[in-house]
Amino acid sequence: SSGINAEYGHFPAFDLLQPSKRSLFCTTGSFPQEVILQFTHVLNLISLDIVSSYVKTLSLYRTVKDKPEKWEPMKTYMFEEDDANLQRNTLNLHAVTATHLKIVIAAGYGNFVALYNLDIKSKDVSSTL
Repeated sequence: SSGINAEYGHFPAFDLLQPSKRSLFCTTGSFPQEVILQFTHVLNLISLDIVSSYVKTLSLYRTVKDKPEKWEPMKTYMFEEDDANLQRNTLNLHAVTATHLKIVIAAGYGNFVALYNLDIKSKDVSSTL
């Protein structure tokens, strides 16, 4: 189980975790923009599928703390520009452990970018002990 801590009018950020054509998180036109995912317990994160538009540079950070603090950088990605289609990227997270995952959009191909869906593949750490 997970949650997102942001709200935006008719498009609540929680919709990013629900596969739906209604899902949308649009930036305010300045960078960086952040989305923080909080998990109910420590997980091994396998992969992250992101559906977006106009995202240029995206970085991931993680923590295993109870609170979203002391972030450890994971990796920075450069997405290809595609005016005609949504960007669909699968990011391999190499089974890294986390209680929180921070997604930072540092730059876009325009003033505004959008996230439409986040799909995290994970395993419960307790099942691997």
